[in-house]
Amino acid sequence: MKITILPTTGIEFDGKRICLGSSAEEIKAVLGQPEDEYTEDDITRLFYFESELRFDIDKDGVLEFIEFLGFEGELRPVIYGTNVFETDADEVLDILTEKNGGDIIDEEDGYSYAFPDIGIGITRDATPESIDEMIAEYEEDGEEIDDEVLEFEKRRASHWATIGLGNSEYYDFLSE
Repeated sequence: MKITILPTTGIEFDGKRICLGSSAEEIKAVLGQPEDEYTEDDITRLFYFESELRFDIDKDGVLEFIEFLGFEGELRPVIYGTNVFETDADEVLDILTEKNGGDIIDEEDGYSYAFPDIGIGITRDATPESIDEMIAEYEEDGEEIDDEVLEFEKRRASHWATIGLGNSEYYDFLSE
């Protein structure tokens, strides 16, 4: 399945578009019934593909946010010709920075960034620096890190875990 993120617009699945501003019914017409759906704080959330894809419908009934969850999942979204979850985190960051052209919001020291001009946000669970700190702590305690665990942690730090697309106002709260 080919999935393309269209900044400021929406996403495309094998030629079928779901645009920001769509209704839940329009999303369901493209993807069918969600695996899970619930409403909390006036936001209705629809989950698809084993919760790897989330749609947030606002209180007015329109799609305000789309998020792909999980770099180890099955979905492989592409933005600006780049596979988000398979490409090195720094390379994705550079591409989004260039395309954004304006202010970038980084309030979490490399764990997440928002690009308000293109309506994109990315997050990860670890950074290369946090892995270095973890290694130092293990060494300080005289403990060894399992090789598999260390490789997994390094992979998490070098790839984005989520990418989201929000409407024009979605990331405003971060810049206040």
